[in-house]
Amino acid sequence: MGFLKKLFGGEKGNKPYVDERGIYFYAQCNKCGSLVRVRADKQYDLQQVDGGYAWHKTIVDSKCFQRMQAVVNLDGSYRVTNQELSNGRFLTKEEYDALSQPTADETRGFG
Repeated sequence: MGFLKKLFGGEKGNKPYVDERGIYFYAQCNKCGSLVRVRADKQYDLQQVDGGYAWHKTIVDSKCFQRMQAVVNLDGSYRVTNQELSNGRFLTKEEYDALSQPTADETRGFG
């Protein structure tokens, strides 16, 4: 019986992993349309400024290698208050997920 509990998630210790130190940003390159997901570590990547945080990052996509300069300001609760991205645009997680889904042609090998 213990085997079945472990297999089907009946154990109390089986919780999905939650990245509590990471903040994820999603971007799309203006030149090639490539999608990029970037993780910022709250402890190491953010700078404290005026009761909040700032994140400066050069993002490079893996298709055309366009450099995108990101500047993001966050409040003390790590909520984005302002964001700028040169040579690209920021996406929401939902937009990123929708755009990263393969089309029907791609799943059949035509894309």
